[in-house]
Amino acid sequence: MKKLFLFLMMWQPVFAEEISLHQQQIENAAPNQTAIDFSAKKLREHKDIEIHEKLIIPPFHKQTGELETAPQSFCRTCHTPLPHEKALRTRTFNNMHVRFIACETCHVANEKLTYRWFDFENQKQLSGENLFRIGKNIDNENPRPTNPKIAPFLNDSRIFLLKSDEFAEQIAATWKTANESEKAILHAKIHAPLNWQKGEKTHQGTPCEECHNDKKSKLDLPKLGANSEQVQAIQTHIIPRFLQHYKNDDQRITIREMLR
Repeated sequence: MKKLFLFLMMWQPVFAEEISLHQQQIENAAPNQTAIDFSAKKLREHKDIEIHEKLIIPPFHKQTGELETAPQSFCRTCHTPLPHEKALRTRTFNNMHVRFIACETCHVANEKLTYRWFDFENQKQLSGENLFRIGKNIDNENPRPTNPKIAPFLNDSRIFLLKSDEFAEQIAATWKTANESEKAILHAKIHAPLNWQKGEKTHQGTPCEECHNDKKSKLDLPKLGANSEQVQAIQTHIIPRFLQHYKNDDQRITIREMLR
């Protein structure tokens, strides 16, 4: 516990321009006992998952490329490439988003954020018209040369952590030597900015309709490079509208709901 205390003492609120918003939120986090107990429960229930190099059945219809998309992301320190597993009805669709949406885009809420394409492999922002992979003239047999994701920024600076960031490396090193109670506190602080413990069954993220609507979308799709066809396809996608009919896991899915 002494080692963790010394490490947490280094986490004093720092608002220098070079410190990311995500780091600031972790530094300022003061999880209560309920949050710490919840983290301890998650750690006790955790089971390591072995990901085979090649899947026999692709996770979502026909796909090209490797399963791994952004191993440099700090979230990938602990989470698998397809992290959504508990919400049986939506996990396939959520995991499909992992290929082109950064974790923090859905799991960090802040009205001042803007969203841009970020190449995690080369650690740089991207722009252009060929980043969206939807539309009539897209050849999905030829994947993009890089695998960028839509990620959140504040004042031109990324708010998310990479494994290579000094702060992320400090957390990883501290975790290796921490005991169970220390890990529970550290886990609670890391996840505090994500509002992840709202539900027992699933982590809370951005509702589908915040992006998939034709009124006011969370994402500025034209600015991200989407053409008019792609904007319409994303905003009026039938699957998010279909899933809005179901408020809990006990409701049955019926074909007639798709006709509403």
